[in-house]
Parts: sequence; C-alpha cells; structure tokens
Amino acid sequence: MPLDPALADLRKRARLTQADLAKRLGVDTSLVSRWEKGDRQPSPQQLMEFARAVGVTLDFLLNAEVRPEFQFRARQTLTAAQNAELDRAELDAAQQIHYLHAAHKLAGIAPRATALAYDPAQITDVDIADFAAEMRTVFHLNRVVSLSELKQAMAEQHIHVFEWHLPWTVSGMSYRGQFTVVFINRAHTEDRRLFTLAHELAHVLLHLRRETRETMVSTFGARDPDEKQANLFASELLMPTQALDRLIAALGERLREMQVLDSASRSFNVSRDALFYRLVGKGIFDWSDKKRYFTEAVAPEAGGSERVTAIDSQVAPGFLQLALELFDTERVSAGKLSEWFFATRPTVEDYLAARYLEVESALF
Repeated sequence: MPLDPALADLRKRARLTQADLAKRLGVDTSLVSRWEKGDRQPSPQQLMEFARAVGVTLDFLLNAEVRPEFQFRARQTLTAAQNAELDRAELDAAQQIHYLHAAHKLAGIAPRATALAYDPAQITDVDIADFAAEMRTVFHLNRVVSLSELKQAMAEQHIHVFEWHLPWTVSGMSYRGQFTVVFINRAHTEDRRLFTLAHELAHVLLHLRRETRETMVSTFGARDPDEKQANLFASELLMPTQALDRLIAALGERLREMQVLDSASRSFNVSRDALFYRLVGKGIFDWSDKKRYFTEAVAPEAGGSERVTAIDSQVAPGFLQLALELFDTERVSAGKLSEWFFATRPTVEDYLAARYLEVESALF
C-alpha cells in the first residue's frame, strides 16, 4: 500500500485532525497535508514519531498490505470514552491481522482462511436448529461444548481465535479475508466467552465476505438482524432443541427455581441469562420474569493496557506455534514476539523462560 494514503487513513482512525497531528509532531500543518498528498516524504525519524502518535508500530505503518476497518453500526449508543476504547481495539485488531501476514510471509507459508461459508438467505429462524446441528457435526463437537473445545475445533478449520482484554462493552470481533480471525473478550466470564465465540462463528460462516463485508464488532444489546441470527445460532449450537426439550421434560416448573436454573445452565456451559432466553421461547418463563433472574454484569476495574497477559490461553494456537518456531530459528526476537502477541516484554520473557525450563526438564 502506498505510504501517503496510509498516513491519512491512520490519522483519521486515531481521530486526529492534521492540525492535531502536526502539534504532536512539532511540525507545520501544511507539512502533514503534503505528506498525505504524497508531495513530501517524512524522514525516518518523523515516521517513527508519526507511528507513535497514532498508536501503531512502524512495521504496521510501513508494511501492512491489509488494514481492515471493523464495522460496528451502533457507535451512537456508546459514550465518547467507550468509542475511543473501541477505536483503539479496532486498530490493534487490524495490526494483529497484519502480524499474521508478517509471520506467514517470514516463514514462507501462504495465508489460509476457512473454506466454510453459507448463504444466510437460505437459513430461516426455523432452519437455524438444523444448521447448528450440521455445524456440530462439521466441527466434531461433543454433546456439551466447552470453550477450549470450540477454540480447538475452529483452529482445525483455520479460524484463529484470540482472547483479548477488550473494552467491557465489546463481546467479540471477527474478520474474514486471507485469514479468518475472531477476537473474544477475556474480561468476560468463561460461559459468556463461549457464547460469544459461537456467536462470532455464525458471523464467519454466514455474514462475512457477503457484499464485501469483511469485519464485524459485537456488543451488548445489538438489534442488527445479523446479530439476532448469530444469537439464534449460538443458542442452538450450545443448547440444542432436543437436549433442551429433554431438560424441560425432566425438570418442568422446577426450572423456575434459581438454584435449578443455575445448575441447568452449567450443564450446557452457558450463563443463566443465555438459558433464560431459550426457556422464554419454550414458555417456561415470561419476559416479565427478566428482572428477577437477570443480574447486571458489572465491568471490572480497568487493568493494564496490554491485550494479552496469559500467552498460551489467549494467543491463537496456530499463530503462537508459528511465532515460536520463528523465534527458535532466530528469525524474530523476543521484542518482536511482544509486539506480535500484544503482551508486555516482561510477560513474553517470563513465558519464554518457563518454556525453556519445560523443554530442558523434558530432555533431562
């Protein structure tokens, strides 16, 4: 990608005017304008300062061939601070996709995306149960699906799953291009992350690369038709109708007891809220019961700025394995891994040291 449109694109994504950026860099606004028009080229030092000002790495600025923009249609429902957090997360996700490309290019391996894709127009709400059952077979899923199992099954179909610390209001993000990538929010509970992952899988299978749509962001309370269809799919994938009917036949009205409802939800690895929604459709609950059974999710206090704090469980396994192979053959440094993994340098160095000790103990 030519440098001048990249400069303008990244400045706008950072929500900076040319004057804002010029002030940060200590240059005249007209010089920023000439950079973006291609009339002048920034010096190497200015490029480094530009990358730092917009919050990207110099590698991404200079070398990214793909810079996806994630599509979230309900930004008007967020506060200014939440929108700023979402901007940062979207730009980081775009960088992660570039790092997938960079690692594969360095290793001499061609990108590979999942081949699975279906026409959502052919799948009505009535058909979604059969479609989910078909996907359970395609992905070789057990009767009760766990988060680790679904992540592994998606990896086998060339879908990279990252568990990132994301803004609290964001459940997941998905992208389909030369790679297929899903991000889910590490800050959420495991049962919620599982539902989000199934939800994002629906987007990958049904909605992305349709009418050139490559990206999506899923948040609380979305009313988009694709979001509704993704929720139906996730519900059927994790709580199949037949299994739900057996549960209702066995427990009946006892499901209205909080303790029984919680136990039943754990049997599917889903939250009480997710099972409640399914049971509303079965007539066990009414929407008027919502306040009694729902608990408002409370955002935790903000932690560190890093996306990843536990490398093995948060970095997509295929990417992790490839990156470590490149490190072992001295083609990338620990600093580069820190950049690629969105983890701090100490986190990466501790991980590499523990990995070395594990290998050494296995040998001796």
